Amino acid sequence: MKAISIQIGIVVLATSGFIGCGGGGGSSTAPGNPTPPPSGCNAAAMSVTTGLAGLHLAAPTVSDQEPGMVAVRFANGTIPQAAFSALSKFSARQVTGLNQQGATTFSIPSGAQPESIATALRHVRGVLAAGPVYLRHKLTTPNDPLFNDAFPTPTQWDAFTIGMPSAWGITEGLSSVRLAIIDTGFDLNNPDLTGKVPPGGMIVYDLGTGLVDTKCTVQDKDGHGSDVSGIAAADTNNGQFVAGVGWNTALLEARVFPYGNNSGAATIDVASAINWAVASGAKVINLSLGGSAPDPTYEEPAVAAAIASGVVVVAAVGNDGKNIVDYPAADPGVIAVGASANCGDTKNQPGTGSECVASYSNFGPQLSLVAPGGDPDSTQQHCTTQACIDYLQWIQNLDSTQGQFKETVGLFAGTSQATPHVAGAVALMFAVDPTLTPAQALSIIKSSADNIGDPHQGSGRLNVFNALNATP
Repeated sequence: MKAISIQIGIVVLATSGFIGCGGGGGSSTAPGNPTPPPSGCNAAAMSVTTGLAGLHLAAPTVSDQEPGMVAVRFANGTIPQAAFSALSKFSARQVTGLNQQGATTFSIPSGAQPESIATALRHVRGVLAAGPVYLRHKLTTPNDPLFNDAFPTPTQWDAFTIGMPSAWGITEGLSSVRLAIIDTGFDLNNPDLTGKVPPGGMIVYDLGTGLVDTKCTVQDKDGHGSDVSGIAAADTNNGQFVAGVGWNTALLEARVFPYGNNSGAATIDVASAINWAVASGAKVINLSLGGSAPDPTYEEPAVAAAIASGVVVVAAVGNDGKNIVDYPAADPGVIAVGASANCGDTKNQPGTGSECVASYSNFGPQLSLVAPGGDPDSTQQHCTTQACIDYLQWIQNLDSTQGQFKETVGLFAGTSQATPHVAGAVALMFAVDPTLTPAQALSIIKSSADNIGDPHQGSGRLNVFNALNATP
């Protein structure tokens, strides 16, 4: 059986003395010293079922309001004089004829609130109903089997939590929008990733010199980079494995971590990868990495230059569970992402717990928002059989066939996993508005987040549907 891959983040060293293609030269443990992965758990043997209705993680039936309009239904199919008088007070003008049920639509001045006007009209004699003009949106469900593995085996609960079926009804993204993953590389053998990287869209900076390593490939031998890539934009609706937030979004892949146990990535290499991503046409850069010290020499100016050029930078806040935000997430203008989780749930039973900020997730004034990252308890961290897995405590997504567990799908948790949810969402926002600026993206992502009532949530938990609706 396949083993569970437990990853709780990775750290960037602020030094540059590493040797690529085999590691060596330096290392750093991940924040919080993640528990070693258990063995023997099957992370992917699940059946396709149905039955999402009625569960709080299910895709909602969505209704939006058409601005500047109010709908009114009248008794006997006629508009009484009292109604005309009331409507005239609001400067309302009839724009449609009465239909068979006696309903019609009125335009109202810009800035007027449809619900407030409708409330006043409901008290007028002869008015049967009044309210905003509602919009309905399609709910899009891809055919990827682990996305459709419905409850009580909620393998991709995170996608439902952030409203992906509704969001994809607005846009499935564009392959012309490029999202750069700067990480441990990606699995060249994983069919959910290989088709997402365009020609020339991969590179290796793992020498600690900021120079391209021409002797090594971008092959992921850890699993972290493949997982982050899959969350952000796995090949979606291809009938295989998982669905990625970005759906049609193209991936650029830069491996900055040298091979070896707990090998850190030099910030000079991270900076070179950021500069390469910008030059390669990335609109979004995902940095599921971090460290406690800023780097004003290499990393920080590279981040600033990317943002100044119109690229949105999204980074993980770290996994110390402290009032501190790691760099580069703490750099100005970066969307800094913490992790949300299901707290107090009954195993694999959605709706039995509540949303919260993960216990390990850093927080602080630089935190922008949180997104699903999971939060496995001690029982889950020592799980050794499939029967004991609580999928609601994990993020299930892609792994590497060349990684420790040699598998295509695994279970992960961390702010590293939360971050690509946001990066993928921003890529969809660019599909809606190609002129989107980093400042606009940051503002929209924060203002459209859902309040989960946790003091460490920043602006709230990511809601992709809301973010797309708020995109100009």
